[in-house]
Amino acid sequence: MPNSPEKKNLIINAAANLFQRYGYSKTSLEDIARDASLGKGTIYYYFSSKEDIFIEVVIKHAELFYETFVQELDKQTNFKDKFSAVIRYPIKLVYEHAPILVDAIKNISENSMLTLCSFREANRHRMEKILQNVIDYGRKQGEVSADIDSARFAQILFDWFLLGDSNIIIKYPEEFIRKAEQDYEMIVDILLNGILERGNNK
Repeated sequence: MPNSPEKKNLIINAAANLFQRYGYSKTSLEDIARDASLGKGTIYYYFSSKEDIFIEVVIKHAELFYETFVQELDKQTNFKDKFSAVIRYPIKLVYEHAPILVDAIKNISENSMLTLCSFREANRHRMEKILQNVIDYGRKQGEVSADIDSARFAQILFDWFLLGDSNIIIKYPEEFIRKAEQDYEMIVDILLNGILERGNNK
């Protein structure tokens, strides 16, 4: 059977839709094959397991996220809007996909988990670099103190506000996501302006 990128993408897209609709554990290879209008044998030609398909779905969605994310940041014309977007969009991504990730983490093998952890670490550096670029932009615009270590500040932002601690997501995913989405505007305001009343900020 000749390798067909179109068929592989068809499988990935079908799996992504089913994972989103029913969750990882309740989606079978038979479901994916049926949704993609392909035989189960064709699925096995491209992927050895449902776990392999899931990892491909994660990678594809991450790339789509970064593409949209960077485009959205480029649209913003001032530092405050860029900073707001750089906090809001990752939270939105997790809000949409964390339940699927938590479901999958409970059911995938140790090897697949290691692959996901390695991918997550690579994307951590990618996100921190985007955060650092936004902070450096603010400094060039005269809106961020020159004393701020942008690389370190980016790490702190990622760890505390962009779900850098995966243990929190796994243990309390729904509560953490709800609170992060609810408190996002206040978080941005505190980071930009501090917690003092404007007139008393001396």
